[in-house]
Amino acid sequence: MRRAVLFDLDDTLFDHHRSSRAALQRVHAASPAADRATYEAFERHHSRFLEEMHIEVLAGRVGLDEARRERFRRVFAALGVEVTSGETASAAAAYRAGYLEARRPMPGAVDLLAALKPKVRIAIVSNNLVEEQREKLDVCGLAPYVDALVVSEEVGVSKPDAAIFRAALTRVDVEASAAIMVGDSWQADVAGAAAAGIVPVWFNPSRRPRPAEPGGVEELSAWTPARTVAARLLRVLDTVTEDREPRRARRH
Repeated sequence: MRRAVLFDLDDTLFDHHRSSRAALQRVHAASPAADRATYEAFERHHSRFLEEMHIEVLAGRVGLDEARRERFRRVFAALGVEVTSGETASAAAAYRAGYLEARRPMPGAVDLLAALKPKVRIAIVSNNLVEEQREKLDVCGLAPYVDALVVSEEVGVSKPDAAIFRAALTRVDVEASAAIMVGDSWQADVAGAAAAGIVPVWFNPSRRPRPAEPGGVEELSAWTPARTVAARLLRVLDTVTEDREPRRARRH
């Protein structure tokens, strides 16, 4: 039976938080906000407006560059810092340059996919833009191990919508009963996959409190040692496929 492991990308296999933090520290230090607000306040506002503008980008209502400029305009306004449009554009450009420079995979992610690749099909299921995510896979050395990249921009729906998970299963030619989904977002990845009939695995490196539903979800906090983690994911997949096989087939 062909089987699959579906992965989220940002903050699951790709260390988005590290890249964003490195870029934001650089922007804060060089911006007019440095004397008016702590980095922590700057980061807090940036995180909020990043989420707001990301929704607008995914909906196609605003482009990436414009969204980035608007994000920083809102950050400065929230902190009571008066800036020119040129200063806002410079902050946005500096952030982008710093983010690209800091792109890295999560520790152990490449070795994990390398260990899984001979045994399963691997798909990425991500709420983002296609080119953005493809570049991350290439830069981080993850691309050779990925059979399908399924991104909300292309599919037209975002996690937790079941349609994006079904699109990923179609791309790797695997049934939901022979797949698991691994991701860091409880709502998008865990609850979304469960609603689509796929057994989820929660990647929780910051060890956040576990929500109540769905119950019985396997939890991982790191990708190292990669072979041990790969073996654990394969055991979950073994359990999934065994539990869903017809009883008569299991007796023979």
